[in-house]
Amino acid sequence: MMATSTNIANRRNIKNSKDLKAAISELEQRIHNDQYGIKENFEQVKENLNPKRVVKNTFSYVAETPEIQRTLVNTVLGMILGYASKKAVELLSEQSLDRTVTNMVNHHISKLESRDPDSLLSKGISLFRKYTPVDSPIYPLIKSRYIEIGR
Repeated sequence: MMATSTNIANRRNIKNSKDLKAAISELEQRIHNDQYGIKENFEQVKENLNPKRVVKNTFSYVAETPEIQRTLVNTVLGMILGYASKKAVELLSEQSLDRTVTNMVNHHISKLESRDPDSLLSKGISLFRKYTPVDSPIYPLIKSRYIEIGR
């Protein structure tokens, strides 16, 4: 930019000191204007490269771009589903399922037994529990929650 201003001054016909002073004054004014423009541009660039502004502009760009939105949503959903499936595998192991089924069956049998203690069903459940051997495969399902005396 300075070279252009200098070339313009060189093309001008300077015949006396008055013309020279006018040319110098014009060049100084151009230099002042150029410096002001450069400083203004520097401040604008500095403001735009502020880390907060860069992050904000990046997120606003992502928010405005449908393809990136879809990719981002798919990635987040994939991560969430991956985490959830990992936790589900941990929670739904064979032991935990066995324990859950055992607890449910035992709870419902106890509920049936205690609903009407004098009924035939209740007495049958009590006898079944009492005479089922410990090594029987169904023993864990029907064992009483209460410690029985004599066992």
